[in-house]
Amino acid sequence: MDRDDLNDDKILRFFLERSLFSARQFDIIYRRIHGGRDLGISRGAYYRLLKQSREKVEGIIYSLLLLTYIGMLDGKKQEVLLQLLKQIDVISRSSADSDDVIYVMDVIDKLVKGLSRV
Repeated sequence: MDRDDLNDDKILRFFLERSLFSARQFDIIYRRIHGGRDLGISRGAYYRLLKQSREKVEGIIYSLLLLTYIGMLDGKKQEVLLQLLKQIDVISRSSADSDDVIYVMDVIDKLVKGLSRV
């Protein structure tokens, strides 16, 4: 996926709007995974954002572990989450039309809301 595809990717924008990452942090994570650094910012700003991004990723992983530890993410919810992750992987490799994307985003939103009930 190149930079132009990212801007046109409705599902990616949907996830980013609901994530804990800023657009800059996402850019850094994406570029670290797929190569490249040029964001038009100084080295100092880049490494500061990179550190913030790493800390946020670690925090998210620890949060998932904590929720599992206290029983909020029980076996059934873990299975739903794993299936959702597998489906997102399939979706990210395919090209869907606009109606399919809206449907997928709606289903994902309902699943996340169901998983997050306290």
